[in-house]
Amino acid sequence: MHLFLTSEDDNAIWVACQGEIGQASFPANIHDPLEDLLGAACYQRQVVVDLGQASFIDSSGISWLLACHQRFLAKGGKLILHSVPPMIDQVLRLLRLHGVLTILADQSAARAAVAAKGKA
Repeated sequence: MHLFLTSEDDNAIWVACQGEIGQASFPANIHDPLEDLLGAACYQRQVVVDLGQASFIDSSGISWLLACHQRFLAKGGKLILHSVPPMIDQVLRLLRLHGVLTILADQSAARAAVAAKGKA
């Protein structure tokens, strides 16, 4: 898995994820790739992750997403996922994570959600 910062504004940090989200994606020296990329303060913000280029997710990847979600809740931020590929979406639906995680159809829906939160 490769995470890339794509943009940042007052309302959100935008990240793209490419490749496999799984056991091999988490080197021993990096506890959390998202925190490694953005710093610990990211959990106090809205972070939008584009999963459009992700190709696979395993139980380690699911565990990482849930741990990130919990950290965002604890610190007052929000994790938003969008453009989830069909195979990954099937896994998330099977595990009933659409009711837990914020998963939106595409970048337009994510931008609308961020803009709505920014006005609140």
